[in-house]
Amino acid sequence: MFLSEQQPKITLLPKPGFVIKTKILESKNISQVSTKVFINVCHAPEVPKPSVDFEPEVVFPLIIENQWEIPIIVSNEKETKDKKGFPSLVYDCCINSQCFQWCQISKDLKSILIEWCIESVELLYSLTLEREYSIPKMLSKGELSQTVVTTDQLNNSGLKQKLQELQKNETLGLIEEMNIDNDEEMDDEKLPDLMNITKRSSNGLIEEVGTPRKVLIEEIKPTEKHTSNKSTKIEKEIQYSVQFQKIFDTEFHLMVKFDTNTTDMDFDVMYSSLNSALTITSLVDNYKFSGGKSLDIPIPRDIHVTKPRCFSHQKCLYIFV
Repeated sequence: MFLSEQQPKITLLPKPGFVIKTKILESKNISQVSTKVFINVCHAPEVPKPSVDFEPEVVFPLIIENQWEIPIIVSNEKETKDKKGFPSLVYDCCINSQCFQWCQISKDLKSILIEWCIESVELLYSLTLEREYSIPKMLSKGELSQTVVTTDQLNNSGLKQKLQELQKNETLGLIEEMNIDNDEEMDDEKLPDLMNITKRSSNGLIEEVGTPRKVLIEEIKPTEKHTSNKSTKIEKEIQYSVQFQKIFDTEFHLMVKFDTNTTDMDFDVMYSSLNSALTITSLVDNYKFSGGKSLDIPIPRDIHVTKPRCFSHQKCLYIFV
């Protein structure tokens, strides 16, 4: 706290832009499920912009490679009511003013920005929001927040940075939990110290380590074959949704958003000109579609496809054709 108080602070006075209307699908607070959410996409010149200015032919390939993004500052959660008087939640997502102009010019970049804003709110508040959103005819829902931020927060306001920090925190938390569990096992004298009785050598034999109270495992002779029952993997059906959006670019003409329920997302994407379809194949053994390991997504025949490019983010696969 002392360090943050010493850092220079900036008060953002955002200007309204447009509103995203959606709802909560999942939340740690069960009472929030199905609650309407309004995201005010606003802008201020103080928010940093990407190091590379927006040029469609340059930026869209960088977005596909996760190498370009628009920094977003998310406000504190605010409570309000919709037209019918039902409780709703409001979040302000503030971006650089010039970046907002880019999104006004490019509908494709605006669609990507909307996805980034939704994901930023999800990350910061541990929510899952409905992707079937709408854009009400209003500049903002309620008054915009005058958010006070430090220079460090401004410099680390990107979604990619948030993801890296989240992954780092999850890893550290897992390590800490494992350390706590190990300490508790060592302190409990009522249980035998199984971890320090035996170990497996490089040649596959079981060797004694230290002085065990009782021989629990005997040495296996090299001539004997050790057999074990392999656990059967439980097959899981991949639940998914597909959305199409036309884009106007020199290289790509259509964006296909493939949203899935699996966290172990590993797919192979190919295009067949004969069938005029994208074929998505699951590369994870125990995950499959209802019809098998592959799924065909028809593509309009009037779209000339050269080579599809895709990138994945948060259970979603974005395919540009």
